[in-house]
Amino acid sequence: MKKIEFARETLADAAYAQIAEGILTHDLGPGSRLLMDDLAAQMGISRTPVREALHRLEMERVIEPGGRRGYVVRALTDAELDKQYAARGAIEPFALAEVARRGGAAAKYVRSTFEELVSAPQTTAMEVFLVNKAIHRCTVEALDNEYLLSMFDVIWQTAMATHVWGDILESRTAVDFPEMHRPIVEAAESGDPELASKVAFEHIRAGRGLHANHGGQPVA
Repeated sequence: MKKIEFARETLADAAYAQIAEGILTHDLGPGSRLLMDDLAAQMGISRTPVREALHRLEMERVIEPGGRRGYVVRALTDAELDKQYAARGAIEPFALAEVARRGGAAAKYVRSTFEELVSAPQTTAMEVFLVNKAIHRCTVEALDNEYLLSMFDVIWQTAMATHVWGDILESRTAVDFPEMHRPIVEAAESGDPELASKVAFEHIRAGRGLHANHGGQPVA
């Protein structure tokens, strides 16, 4: 951890970003203890913003209580990962199919978001996570359905506890963001809901396969 400088972001946001980055890179792996006082001292801030950051991570099911004033990073099992990807398989194919059916502004929104994200920085595990989340999230955003969006966010934030985002960062030559996600954009513009659903589902299957170290099988 490093000292936090005062800036536009709140101290709680800055504390959250640092802790989350450690979890994403696996510097804070499953079972790692997160003590409020220690984190506050390391970042040079009071306990209050650290408490807020930890509470947010707990609500996102990335960490769980682990003793007085402390938490531990959750360990995600193969079974939980399968459930996460099954849940994504229920939401994202539906969303992309609906975008393809609507076309027009919905499809244009997915295209414009993709074009912006192509040049977005991916030099940290957090940036990799956020850029990948954003391209999938935009297909749900395009539907203007806050209930679907809320369910999407719950699933993706829990996924932060995996170390696959750090792995992707380390293997940038093997993972091409534009190439991997262009089929989603093209499916959104296709006007073919059935094709769009299939494209989203196959992408999710491939994503489950990135968690090789968990030894799980892609969701069928």
